[in-house]
Amino acid sequence: MRASFKCIKDLCAIEENLGALPGMISVLHTFGSDMKYHLHVHALITFGGVDKDGQWKWPKRKKQLASYRDICRVFKETFLKMLAKEIHKGNIVADANVDELLTEVEGKRWNVKNGYPTIDLGVLENYLARYINRIAISKSRFEYLAEQEKVHLIYKEYKKQKNDQAAPLSIKSIEPLVAIDQFLMHVLPPYFQKSRYYGLHASATFKKYRGKMDQRLLKNKDSISTLFSILKSIMKMASYSCEACKSVRFEIKDLRKDNQWIFNFITLPNFRGPPQWSPDIKLRTA
Repeated sequence: MRASFKCIKDLCAIEENLGALPGMISVLHTFGSDMKYHLHVHALITFGGVDKDGQWKWPKRKKQLASYRDICRVFKETFLKMLAKEIHKGNIVADANVDELLTEVEGKRWNVKNGYPTIDLGVLENYLARYINRIAISKSRFEYLAEQEKVHLIYKEYKKQKNDQAAPLSIKSIEPLVAIDQFLMHVLPPYFQKSRYYGLHASATFKKYRGKMDQRLLKNKDSISTLFSILKSIMKMASYSCEACKSVRFEIKDLRKDNQWIFNFITLPNFRGPPQWSPDIKLRTA
């Protein structure tokens, strides 16, 4: 997550790209549709940023902060450099052949997915909402078959997805203990924040530049509370009236619960209990 923001920050610092500091919201995901371990980050980035003087600047390109090849290259270099540093510090315990593996992946071209910018806040909010509070799998795609002692998992096969079409669904059958293990693999450590804010979206940075930014660029986060305040004031002005006589001279009181209220409408049959046996009672036989 830090590597992804450092990549964007360094590229946006270049005057030919932006020459300013952008904002970024990142959400960590550890799973794919089939619940396998697939580590990746979803990020929303402001299409522009604030320069050193606090002035807003738009990117030089119409649909990109930087070129696609530069983003892929810089992210690969940044990630591998930070990874090597953590291995050297001992924070990451690597395998014996890690140097050979890093050399191999360094020679490959990495793919960083880029989406086009949009000003539709509904699209942005719906995109982010799908990932912030999402778990590895929902109940609708997870079923335990007791007779077969198997777990059926419905997932999307993105490899078979066609252009402009939804990915086809498929079913994977796994052992119950394997399913439990795969699910628990995606439970994050305590206090680990999977949603993080960088650049202009960081609280301290936003407070520093908020007064200098064009207010038209800021979403009015107080609109909902303002709307409810108006509705509350209107309700205070409007008087309640009796539906029958239209009088406004009455008061509302709380009524205590009446446990016998239901018996005003429903009569339960009074069944007599069976007679109790007594030694004084003599039974007659035919």
